[in-house]
Amino acid sequence: MEDIQNLAKEGAAHITFGDPDFLNGPKHAVQIVEAMHREHPDLTFDFTAKVEHILKNRELFKIFSSCGCIFMISAIESFSNTVLDNLKKGHSQEDISTALSILNEAGIAMRPSLVPFTPWTTLADYLFMLEFINENGLIDAIDPVQYTIRLLVPPGSALLSESAIQPYLGPLVQESFTYRWSHPDPRMDTLQKSVSQLVETATQNEEDAETIFYDIRELAHGLHENRPPRMIQHAPDLNRKKPPRLTEPWFCCAEPTEVQFKVFQEPQI
Repeated sequence: MEDIQNLAKEGAAHITFGDPDFLNGPKHAVQIVEAMHREHPDLTFDFTAKVEHILKNRELFKIFSSCGCIFMISAIESFSNTVLDNLKKGHSQEDISTALSILNEAGIAMRPSLVPFTPWTTLADYLFMLEFINENGLIDAIDPVQYTIRLLVPPGSALLSESAIQPYLGPLVQESFTYRWSHPDPRMDTLQKSVSQLVETATQNEEDAETIFYDIRELAHGLHENRPPRMIQHAPDLNRKKPPRLTEPWFCCAEPTEVQFKVFQEPQI
């Protein structure tokens, strides 16, 4: 509360509880946000929590909403049960749908983080992810960079001791502090590079999230159908209501983009 008071005095209008253990102590979390709301009723907030904690504490989300919670981040990572099992995420595809329903009922936007490219993600999995996002109204809730993220396997990763990743694992690349891996379906490595280039260019050009999403979907469908992607003219509704978000795209465990690296490569004047 002292930290919150200090931030509020400096003019903060929104508080982020960035610790993913926020709901490990649900009673404590509720006490904090209720005290914050009493002292600063106009403050909004967001927090990060696992899908399994959303399901376990579903009765708390209306309380969070009434105290000013407008969105939350959750490491969804994948909609494939095979991938989720290999990553030992502790939730299933069905759990994701349930968690989303709980948040929607409470009026809290979900902002998922994704790892769409792993050795076990199939092209069909990637297409299913895009359809799930579209059908559940999540396009504006996901920063386009999320569609590009490739699993990182750094030294010391628990994945290194798992047999599931061994067939795809290559040497350690010291410069990037990660083990190289290749996908058993070469199309997935091609797709990851193509989507990354598309998103980086589109983001630089400040294109709308809907436009970027449909361009990515066309890329994936073209690869699946063994044809070049078609040029699609999509005119998004620029006045549509969008869910709240942070000003900086939120994602973790991802390699920096070329644009982000460029800051460190160019001489500073």
